[in-house]
Amino acid sequence: MSDPLVVDLNDLFPPKTSPAQVREKVDGWDVSSYKDKSVQIRGCSPTWAHLIVAGKLFGTASSVDFLMDDAKGGVSIPVFRRSN
Repeated sequence: MSDPLVVDLNDLFPPKTSPAQVREKVDGWDVSSYKDKSVQIRGCSPTWAHLIVAGKLFGTASSVDFLMDDAKGGVSIPVFRRSN
């Protein structure tokens, strides 16, 4: 199994972005490069921002995890697994 691709929310939108602005950014985001890949989402954003981004990936990625920083390299929290 290959290493998961990491989506850093800090690279997608600036801190304190509104839900409407996040939705607008995510709606126009091309996720085709994540097709059938394992993806980890990280970043200092509210949970709702993680969920919006994860929702965009559900139809494309094979799995989606949230990567929570525990000061030891991160803990991967499974959010979605595509069943075959």
